[in-house]
Amino acid sequence: MRVIFAVLASMIMPLGLVGQEFSRPLLPVGQFRVEINSLFHFADERFGRRVEDGSLIKEVEPLEFDFVDAAVGTRLFPAFEDLEADLATAAGTTIMPVVLGRTRAVLTRDEVWLPIRLDVGLLDWLTVGAMVPFSRRRAEFATSIQTDGADVGVPPATAGDFLGEVSTANSALTGIVAGLCTADPLSLECSQATDLLAVGEGFHEALLRGYGDYGVFPLEGSGTGDALQSRTTSLLNAYQAVGVAAFPTTIPLATEMLTEATYLDLVSNRAFRVQGDSLATWRSPWELGDVEIHANARLWGIGLETDPDEPQPHIRLEIGAGVLFRLGTGRTDSPLNFLDTGSGDGQNDIELSGFGTLSVGRRLGLVGEVRYGVQQSVLVLRRITAPDRIFAPVSAQQVVRWDPGDFLQVRLSPRLSLTKEIALTFDVRYFTKKADGYSSVEAGVGLDPGVLELETSEKSLGIGGGVVYSTVQSGEGRVEARFLVQQTVSGSGGATPKTWRLEAGFRFYGGLWGQG
Repeated sequence: MRVIFAVLASMIMPLGLVGQEFSRPLLPVGQFRVEINSLFHFADERFGRRVEDGSLIKEVEPLEFDFVDAAVGTRLFPAFEDLEADLATAAGTTIMPVVLGRTRAVLTRDEVWLPIRLDVGLLDWLTVGAMVPFSRRRAEFATSIQTDGADVGVPPATAGDFLGEVSTANSALTGIVAGLCTADPLSLECSQATDLLAVGEGFHEALLRGYGDYGVFPLEGSGTGDALQSRTTSLLNAYQAVGVAAFPTTIPLATEMLTEATYLDLVSNRAFRVQGDSLATWRSPWELGDVEIHANARLWGIGLETDPDEPQPHIRLEIGAGVLFRLGTGRTDSPLNFLDTGSGDGQNDIELSGFGTLSVGRRLGLVGEVRYGVQQSVLVLRRITAPDRIFAPVSAQQVVRWDPGDFLQVRLSPRLSLTKEIALTFDVRYFTKKADGYSSVEAGVGLDPGVLELETSEKSLGIGGGVVYSTVQSGEGRVEARFLVQQTVSGSGGATPKTWRLEAGFRFYGGLWGQG
């Protein structure tokens, strides 16, 4: 019901090219058909797949599942692995994992498509056409963070002064090292002072990154904060022992907890490692999708060559095949926008199909279709990360070759005619896609993109139905309209959305030659 309300509220009817009503693939010679659909997809759940405690779990999950964590750390922000390494270097000991707190989130996606299609009957047995789709997509997103259990907060404002004091102390120690080692390069004093300088410089470099690159720093009273203070005190004593009195006594630690604003800033602030777009509700402009060119041919049929005014055969059967070429004219999703869904795949597809239509008497009909798609590879820009490690650093971004998996779709649509013009239609759609393949453009350069292949296979079963109004079948007009609803009732793959599809479509038929 909420889907219907969403459609009425947006005043733009439905999406989803794969959800179109697909009767009458062939036209009489010289006839054309203009088709305009308004299609809507809505999803707030997916058919998830994950491993917990060594066990594989497959269940329906909310779309925001990967954005939620009871202890936000290196899973959501892989760059925090570097932060933990820097803090361990600065502390001179192992540290506890970075924890920002726990998050909640809500994510829903909807897409509106407007495909415009033109078909022309070149021969009695051959129809060709093209489809040009336009779309607008939206991801409604909200998140909040609760900082109970957090051991990091907003970096202190006095960090720059502290680092300056450490740098000054290191400069003074450099002079002392030069003097000791010039006097006696093999002396114990030279060796100890040199080792201390290396530790001090590593301490400064690690904290320079720790304070500035990540947007969080250990809190006062945390285990890591205590370890950093203990290391600062140890270095102070060591520096004083060799004659450097200027080393700072206290390390600045975070005192301010993260807020929703500072949490979101970790993603969008260009000073930090992620450097993504703002993490908020996102809506695309109207954009061109992947343009299609297709042809359908009749292979065999019975009871087809009759005039609408004449008595119709009890059984009418048509079997045919088709080919479709899909151009990569759409825009792929941006690696900077973690909510983006592109208007297309940006690569070319070839689809082969077989179809059949059956009419029994005046009331019953059946349309069936099988499609197999071969998707071509293309170069894309991706962040090399596992699907659940959402906010990968921009340093993980690289150009890779993407080879989308081939897919198979089977559809059956029984029809029940209530009158000459009105029919009820039912629709069952099974879709399966193989896993995608990713490979490096240059062997041995950059990260291994194989991790991108996780959760790219798909299986789904959709069931729906609707109403078709047509004055064409009765021979008394040239207009056809329909309204269809479909829901994905089962699926698998890990990222396969559990989708509602609604469609309102209009077709107009006319003659170009040899037609009235």
